[in-house]
Amino acid sequence: MERITSSDKILLLGKSDFLVDVSKGVFHTNHGTINLSKLVGKKFGVKIKSSKGETFSVLRPNINDFLERRLARLPQIVSLKDCSLIAGMTGMSSGYRVIEAGTGSAFLTTFMANLVRPGGKVYTYELRSDFFKSAKKNIDDSGLSEWVEAKNRDISKGFREKDADVVVLDMIGAEKIVPKAHKAMKSGGFLVVYSPYIEQVKSVSAAIGMESFTGVRTIECLVRDYKITRDFSRPNTTMLAHTGYVTFARKI
Repeated sequence: MERITSSDKILLLGKSDFLVDVSKGVFHTNHGTINLSKLVGKKFGVKIKSSKGETFSVLRPNINDFLERRLARLPQIVSLKDCSLIAGMTGMSSGYRVIEAGTGSAFLTTFMANLVRPGGKVYTYELRSDFFKSAKKNIDDSGLSEWVEAKNRDISKGFREKDADVVVLDMIGAEKIVPKAHKAMKSGGFLVVYSPYIEQVKSVSAAIGMESFTGVRTIECLVRDYKITRDFSRPNTTMLAHTGYVTFARKI
């Protein structure tokens, strides 16, 4: 089993959950302080107590832990349910070359980078300099920057990459970029367009129809949890409903 080093990020699971850097030395919480330096050399899975006697399990975080607990959100993100849908529908895996426009907060960017490593790469474009700066920090903090090439560039001028396995468009005016995306894709590659509004879906679908694509479909992913007790079971009153429409097409 791996041992904890001073350069690791760790997940503390207890009455509250925290994702912290061991290098902080001492971590302050409302449950008391935690001396992180005592963890160096210990195995992941060990337990540690705070100054107030609260017990935390020390685990190695995965990509979802980082995205949900650490990633700084400036613009609206592509939700985890939609990230998963994109990965599943395109078969995204190690070795894939992915082009993304725009980067936003880099939520989807880092999710995809974790999938395509070690042999692949995500090339992501962001027009706004403030979004780009925040996204770059998130990418660096994720530890996945080796598999991401981030560019503060106007994508309307076209992509510099070719033979992409997947092109993802999450931007206003995506329909105008569809022809450029088609040129940048390999045969059999997937185009993915994330649209908050159905009017955008209609514009994108019309643009896709002008190019050599097949298997065009638009999906809305809804997630509803269930409440399970000893006495009864029923759907939760609230649910994660509409976040956006995801349109898929495959180049032929």
